[in-house]
Amino acid sequence: MTASMRMGKVDVKEFELDEEAANIFTGPSAESKVSDEDVVKSSPQVSQWQVFILVAGHAMCASCLLVVNKWALKVFPFVWTLTTLQFSFAAFATYVAGKVGLVTVDDICWKKLTAFFPAAGMFFITITAGNAVVSVSNVDTFIVMRSVVPIPSAILESVMLGEPYPAPRSWLGLATVLIGAICYSMVNQGLLVGSASWVILYLILMPLDGVLIKHLVNESGLSPWGLVLYNNLCALGPGVLFSLLLELGNEKDRSEMFRVLTETPLLVGTPILLSCWTGLAISFFQLSVRKVVSSTFFMVLGVSNKILSVLLNQIAQLDSNRN
Repeated sequence: MTASMRMGKVDVKEFELDEEAANIFTGPSAESKVSDEDVVKSSPQVSQWQVFILVAGHAMCASCLLVVNKWALKVFPFVWTLTTLQFSFAAFATYVAGKVGLVTVDDICWKKLTAFFPAAGMFFITITAGNAVVSVSNVDTFIVMRSVVPIPSAILESVMLGEPYPAPRSWLGLATVLIGAICYSMVNQGLLVGSASWVILYLILMPLDGVLIKHLVNESGLSPWGLVLYNNLCALGPGVLFSLLLELGNEKDRSEMFRVLTETPLLVGTPILLSCWTGLAISFFQLSVRKVVSSTFFMVLGVSNKILSVLLNQIAQLDSNRN
């Protein structure tokens, strides 16, 4: 892939960066070998080391967030409200940081906001579904569920974005990831599904979310922190609505929420605040990573991140049925 190819500058650059990010972990494929010199020439703004740092940052944040959310939902079992708090914190913190000059944040534009809303709304429901699954199951079940996602994601990416279908070796790799996750869970804790509806919703929306956000991130022209602001701001709208309808609007839930927050404010507030900070960090890293890798690669990365999640979960002993 050289700079002389003029199939549309944005598409060519994004494809080059996708290859570059994949080569960090798997090495160049037989079909496309990109040397370090070629990468520097064709994409001077994003080096291999920058991609590696983004991927590593995302891996650390994603691994921690799953365990932190599990902790937060144990002491504050209100999934819609917790998710809305995370989006509110991320949007507010990013906006303030931009105003004081700590980071570069794009101005809020109504046209861009409305264009980003469908993906952000789906992102909100997907995150909420993930939190709900975590709250009613164990971490191993969530890992198996995430291991399923790359397969439909690869199909959707080819159908909707026009990417080539994965090679047979890649399909074998995706199947190996899924089988390995299932074997691990059966040997360790076993699958624990407390709500099949949340699992099904997550498995349907997660691949769609990955492909849609990949497209919007590439086409938006927003800065990394601008993407964080827009994504969380758009997700905040449905978050407030669902929180009011399903939790805050219920007298019993509202009373229980008030009791939990007032009786043990430090015990409850600590994991909530920690989940908000972790959510802010992962918003930045995941949107930045999505910009330089394919949606399927991003989904596989999400599965591999859970290795550290298992480690942290075992240390924290958040699953009561762990031996």
